[in-house]
Amino acid sequence: MTFWKVLLIILLVLWLISLIRIGGRVSYGESGVFVFLLLGPVKLQLFPAAKEPEGNWKPREKKAKKKKAPVAEKHKKEPKEGQPGTLSRLMKLLPVVGQACGALKRKIRIDDLDLKLIWGGSDPAAIALGYGQANAVLGMIWPIFDHNFKVKHHSFQIGLDYDRPAPAVEVRAAVTLTVGQIFALGIHYGAKVLIAWVKSGKTHRKKQEALSHE
Repeated sequence: MTFWKVLLIILLVLWLISLIRIGGRVSYGESGVFVFLLLGPVKLQLFPAAKEPEGNWKPREKKAKKKKAPVAEKHKKEPKEGQPGTLSRLMKLLPVVGQACGALKRKIRIDDLDLKLIWGGSDPAAIALGYGQANAVLGMIWPIFDHNFKVKHHSFQIGLDYDRPAPAVEVRAAVTLTVGQIFALGIHYGAKVLIAWVKSGKTHRKKQEALSHE
């Protein structure tokens, strides 16, 4: 019974870990651009990087790089005959990469998508025109997100302010996937990529052998 209890606890822990969401958050506004890494409830700021505390900090001395002796032409490795071209093999992986991108798009969840745009300026006619264009652009962009991604929360605010000298915009977006989804996609499409890569090498070698016998 002890073995099964331990196994059950391990499976429960792995299941809970698979539910943790990992992703990123980007925000832009008057204060600048901020990029965060999301690891479950933990949020780590990636940009701008946190400043190091001032103190007795000394720059590291750069070590002089040793120059390598020039290699003679005759010692350079020449490509072996019949070796499959890397570019041609990579091209055969494109269908699998496309499938992976499509599956990733279906798994990604947009947790937050917030836009706040206040249109201002010195010309009232230009302000009204810009306000109408902003609404038209938003009407075209939102269906793309709505039809292709799972959006948990979204908020769009577009307003007018004739006292503001210039338009102001604030954007916040956060996208996440679960650890389980990342692991499943990695295993599934990683195996497909490996199989396609091996097959492309075998196909190329067979073509080279057939040409050599002619």
